Amino acid sequence: MASVAAAATALATGLVLAGPVSSASAAPDVYFITYTYTDGSARVEVFNNGDFAGHGSWAANPGSFGSSTGDTLIAYDGLADGYGIEATLNDGRKATSRGHSSPYTDTTTGNLDEGATRTLKVCLVKGTFSKCRTGVGVHA
Repeated sequence: MASVAAAATALATGLVLAGPVSSASAAPDVYFITYTYTDGSARVEVFNNGDFAGHGSWAANPGSFGSSTGDTLIAYDGLADGYGIEATLNDGRKATSRGHSSPYTDTTTGNLDEGATRTLKVCLVKGTFSKCRTGVGVHA
């Protein structure tokens, strides 16, 4: 009898320990879709667990992605998932929704010499977590 009770306890304990990882601690399934344009603009769409989370974009000219100015870095977060969108250029410019409730858009503008090439990086971020799409060439 005692061995049956011990086996049942061990089995029950094993089931608890072998249970699924809490979704709060699991890293999200993140993927990116990248669009580049002949005028030097680019848009990187970010998907979190299959849902469109937002985008990081470089608007080379006025009117690109709704920008009223050219040479504009954009981070748009449209999903209330606790994560933010961060867009950076390799010259140090950054636009981020980190710390803001969605929907939220941040823009950073500044003239870039015509033809000057930069590299766009777009990330899904939260605390110390980041999953990024790097190496997207953009220009003015």
